[in-house]
Amino acid sequence: MGALTTAFELTEGDWTKQFDRITVYQRGWRLGGKGASSRGPNGRIEEHGLHVLLGYYDHTFDVMRRCYEALDRDRSHPACPIRTWDDAVAPSNLIGVVDPAGGEWQPWVARFSPVAGRPGERAGGTDASAPPGMSQLVIRSLRLLVDFFASLPLSGAATGGAIELSASPTPRSSTASSAASMADVVRGAGLLGLTLPLTWAERAIRLAASRSGNRDLERTLPSIIEPLRHGLRAAMRTHTAARRSYQLIELVLTNMSGVLADGLLSHPDGYGAINDLDYREWLLRHGIDPLALETPILRGMYDLVFGFEEGDPTRPRFSAGLGLELATKMLLGYSGAPFWKMQAGMGEVIFAPLYQVLRDRGVEFRFFHRVDALRLAEDGRSIAAIDLGLQAESADGGDAYDPLIQVKDLPCWPNAPLTSQLRDGNAVEGVDTESFWSPRRDVGRRTLEVGTDFDTVVFAISLGMVPYLCDELMVASPAWRSMVDNVGVVATQAFQLWLSEDERRLGWSGPDGVTVSGFVTPFDTWASMPHLLPQENWAESDRPSTIAYFCSVLATPGTHDDNAPDVERESRAVRARAKTFLGRDVATLWPAAVENGEFRWELLCDGSSVTSATPGEERFDTQYWRANIDPSDLYVQSLPGTDKYRMQPGATGFTNLVVAGDWTDCGLNAGCVEAAALSGQLAARAVREQVANLSSVGDA
Repeated sequence: MGALTTAFELTEGDWTKQFDRITVYQRGWRLGGKGASSRGPNGRIEEHGLHVLLGYYDHTFDVMRRCYEALDRDRSHPACPIRTWDDAVAPSNLIGVVDPAGGEWQPWVARFSPVAGRPGERAGGTDASAPPGMSQLVIRSLRLLVDFFASLPLSGAATGGAIELSASPTPRSSTASSAASMADVVRGAGLLGLTLPLTWAERAIRLAASRSGNRDLERTLPSIIEPLRHGLRAAMRTHTAARRSYQLIELVLTNMSGVLADGLLSHPDGYGAINDLDYREWLLRHGIDPLALETPILRGMYDLVFGFEEGDPTRPRFSAGLGLELATKMLLGYSGAPFWKMQAGMGEVIFAPLYQVLRDRGVEFRFFHRVDALRLAEDGRSIAAIDLGLQAESADGGDAYDPLIQVKDLPCWPNAPLTSQLRDGNAVEGVDTESFWSPRRDVGRRTLEVGTDFDTVVFAISLGMVPYLCDELMVASPAWRSMVDNVGVVATQAFQLWLSEDERRLGWSGPDGVTVSGFVTPFDTWASMPHLLPQENWAESDRPSTIAYFCSVLATPGTHDDNAPDVERESRAVRARAKTFLGRDVATLWPAAVENGEFRWELLCDGSSVTSATPGEERFDTQYWRANIDPSDLYVQSLPGTDKYRMQPGATGFTNLVVAGDWTDCGLNAGCVEAAALSGQLAARAVREQVANLSSVGDA
């Protein structure tokens, strides 16, 4: 995403006035990096893992809206089922977690209030969105709690009656009397009565803001928030059925108290001022009840960012500032909905349209060109050459290769190279051209040289590959060495199921189309994906009724003596863990999918015309799973204290080198497509500045 966003931004307008050519070099047969997807048997969508767009992804949505407008499929491809960006995504207001209540895992789903707008409408620049103002942060937090209470199936909660509370900007009672009065409210009105003190606090904050302005509000707010926090804490502790509510109140109000106590909304570094701490450590510093650290929402946040050191679920680590920022953006700063689900695979929703637009604009693509090394000039200040391995050659002897196929009139990526277009299809048979660890049968070598083949390089390969491709840079630059040594990367694992019965028949009692996290290891996240079925191409005799995606972090894999992981062993291990998970754990989500402690393997659709063609447990082998252990597939983490080691796209230390990707210092230092898009926009700006400098001395 970093590379393609860079190319997209560079080609907006008449780009040929500034550039002679722009070329994308890509190993293997498809684009997308960690977001690449393809079509397998029965046209089924096969992803690297679960990809969901969040409601604050303004830069991603902005790029893709402009991309679809340029593509203009209403004119160029009217039969395509996804012609506009509105066709490509749909809002989802559901966020689910699984709660280990009373020793048994229980799913719980919250429905968040829709808000006006959609992501991308406020993307006016290439800087990450600033946090909301002080009053808005607190007001949105209180609204979040109200949404939470509305989602709980609270038995015995009062539905009638009303209690009027003063809208004074500062509480007149002591903390003790506030606690007592709130406890009385809960006893008299049920847990829904908690909306009353929340509404009171919201009114008080609005009034305080109108009287003192935001400049003085940071000083005023503690006198409102702290009594509210202590009062609600006392009230909830008296209500034995309100553990979830208590934990969430503790989390939200501790966030607010910590932000105010640390002065983060006026600090020059913003939330980044506390990034040396783990998020949980920071919460404890600001007095959160340790019991509240077990809230499934907090566990789900760590799962969302694969925030476990070396992939160990017992070692949660995640930068506190980024935790606050993501919590604020995801839960309080979204547009439309917290989640936006793509209506096909990420490859065809994002990367095929970008490829088509860039190709039509004149960008050249060189598939099957594997980057092997960046070479420095003699003075060590710039890139002099790039070594490439040529994995395959076009049938016409050139670089032409048409990578897309059509599935139900939608341009998609196949799950293997289209060998009919290659001069020697045997060169890629049995070779994973996307894997660094796969055996190689290159048909040639190519070296790109500065001044002849390029002036400026955008390195948009993921961080995990840097040690293998940039050893000269790491020797010459301590910053590159420190980045590799300190910015964490971790493997992930995923599997997908296609099932013959819908979720209701499987026993799921929650709402449709939910994404649930905070579940057990080894697969802590599940996404309900039946909305993809219309885009797949199954025969009626074995057509699924639902699709399920599961994913999680993967502990650092073992290696051979040559320090290479055993790819086949890791794949078999994911398969074994998935089968164990289905027999042991999935009954929490789908009680009817398990019978006598055994998963009902006949539920899995294998694409055959005879339902029982594949017997028993072997039926799992017809599904899709993967261990993402290739260096380029490793997820980039946001571990405490590592922000300072990241590199800004235009500050690489080498005069003709720019970097792009979610591993850069781009203002949103998290592993996600939004960070990659933002980084790509910053990289495009840096490229333009480099080329302008070249032009000013007559070297371009």
